Amino acid sequence: MSKTLKNALLVFAGGWCYGFITPLVKIGHSMGFSSTELMAIQYLVGILVLGIAFLVIGRPKISLRQMLKLVGVGVIAAGVSFSYYNALALLSSAAALTLLFQFVWMGVLLQTIRERKLPDRFSILAVLLILCGTVLAARILEPQEIPFNMPGVFFGLLSAIFYTAFLHFSGKIATELPTISRTLFTSLGSLLTTLCFAPSAFFGGALFKESAWFGIPLALVGIVVPVLLIQKGAPHIPDGATTIMASSELPSGILMAALFIGDAITVLELAGVVIILGGIVLSQKNSLRPHQKAAEP
Repeated sequence: MSKTLKNALLVFAGGWCYGFITPLVKIGHSMGFSSTELMAIQYLVGILVLGIAFLVIGRPKISLRQMLKLVGVGVIAAGVSFSYYNALALLSSAAALTLLFQFVWMGVLLQTIRERKLPDRFSILAVLLILCGTVLAARILEPQEIPFNMPGVFFGLLSAIFYTAFLHFSGKIATELPTISRTLFTSLGSLLTTLCFAPSAFFGGALFKESAWFGIPLALVGIVVPVLLIQKGAPHIPDGATTIMASSELPSGILMAALFIGDAITVLELAGVVIILGGIVLSQKNSLRPHQKAAEP
């Protein structure tokens, strides 16, 4: 097996791990935890694990400026978790995941605004495919089964907006630091955000429930394992391949929800997922060309 393929599989595995968040959050809600309580437990456990690794592996020098920037990225990450977890509380797993994946066309729009240049025809076609796939995967054509929930749709789209911003800033801030350091201080920013806006999540007794152990798997699949896998493999494969391989979160989330919480999967839903993944591949067509990677500084 080539090194490129091994690294691509690491990114694929990282995206697949993210898919476990969907059924875990659904289960957490059924256990009586609110979205902010799940976030509090997740970030506390994640910071504990990353903090131990940070001390064991080594403590690289980090300036106050770098630290504050990473904490700022963590604020955005908290927005992703809060809006997505609330979408999961109000919508089906497939609908919430599908709305989160609108970050692909939002990223194209952000790039268009930043570069003041219209996207190429492949990007436009990719956006159209993703929108068509969304209609199918979110079961909008099956209103008799899944009621059209406006608050849920709002939170789902909000999670995509936050995720678009998170990807943009996390790829530009303190990239010279080790992955564990960046993830640790980003998680700290998310924890502080949750504490500021939802202090009851920490002091309302949720952290002292016997079921608070639930934060361990949530932190591992939501913070620790996927980040380490993706950060290890992504630098060694083309940028477009990273997006495509990490998009394994979409089918993973829908499949895990079906296996662990019994969510039904319809033919239209599967067709929508395939169309969305096709749109993602098409949106990265240019960055998959070998000369694009070679031309990078």
